[in-house]
Amino acid sequence: MLILSNEEIESFLSIKTCIETLEQAYKSWDKGTAINRPRTDLVLPSPNESGVYAFKSMEAGLVDPPIVALRVNSDIIRWRQQGGRMLKTKVPAAPGNKYVGLVMLFSTENGEPLAIFPDGVVQRMRVASSSALAARYLAREDASTLAIFGSGWQAGSHLPAMCAVRNIKKVRVYSPTKANREAFAKAMAQKVTAEVRPVGDPEEAARGADVIATTTNSLSRVVSPEWVKPGVHLTCVRVPELGEETIRKVDRLIIHTHKHAPENYVAGFGDEGIEAHDAIDIIRKGPGQAASLLVEHPFWLAAPELRELITGKVPGRASAEETTCFLNNIGVGLQFAAVGAAVYSEAKKRGVGHEIPTDWFLESVHP
Repeated sequence: MLILSNEEIESFLSIKTCIETLEQAYKSWDKGTAINRPRTDLVLPSPNESGVYAFKSMEAGLVDPPIVALRVNSDIIRWRQQGGRMLKTKVPAAPGNKYVGLVMLFSTENGEPLAIFPDGVVQRMRVASSSALAARYLAREDASTLAIFGSGWQAGSHLPAMCAVRNIKKVRVYSPTKANREAFAKAMAQKVTAEVRPVGDPEEAARGADVIATTTNSLSRVVSPEWVKPGVHLTCVRVPELGEETIRKVDRLIIHTHKHAPENYVAGFGDEGIEAHDAIDIIRKGPGQAASLLVEHPFWLAAPELRELITGKVPGRASAEETTCFLNNIGVGLQFAAVGAAVYSEAKKRGVGHEIPTDWFLESVHP
């Protein structure tokens, strides 16, 4: 059983490896040699925080390599209004002011546990790599200017990921806090060859951009419909960052998966799972009305999935003037199985990590 840390994974896992690994995994999923179990969230009141406790889980399996991954998060979550926007924040409430997110890998050949590691580095790189994969098929070949909204964890992986699939020469970074965007731009300028510049106005960031990527924690729109110009490609980490009006402006839309949202099992709201992208949508409605969310499927669910784009079942960009968009609407366990398998293989080759007896996780009693 191999134990890995985020720092160890970050030392050898590249965006290029993630993109290539995920491309093959989506092809396997499309042809039926991979299986994915959609995400579920278990939500309870948190006795020590002004928020909720949420246990998130998802899993997936691949035929080749023969591996299954389970990803779990044990979170304290708060929501707050800021500047007219609803923001979602995970609280580092575990000992040492830390978060809890884990990936476990299992062999489908004999069932044994292979590895366990934190999900943080893999989590952000798999999101960025999926966005970059979509951009490979949807962004203009000559796309050279990138607008990034956000200067946090996800922004730090999306910027190099976009540079990996397009020859990006200029990057404009916007986030509400001046110090954050300036520090982010300075750090990213050391990691990519593109010119990275912080800007204080969101419209300035979007103006003339070939690719606009939103990587914020906002549950409200950050990209105005008026900024959708001919030839632009949009991508997001959260659907609300773009919003319905902006999404309706694009000519060609691809979504990550037709699964609308996780099933939420909320204490006090019955035993049936309620589809909603965020538990706050359920809690606000109250127990009597929350079930109505089940029928509120958004218009964009009719769009093709990323795996269909990658396998050529649906076409990519048709012209230089076309506006395109990828909605990274929800994560899937398949991403953790694919990237996790690559992490495990590379770690074994490099001798990275700490091995502990697999027998500690086995039992002679029939389960």
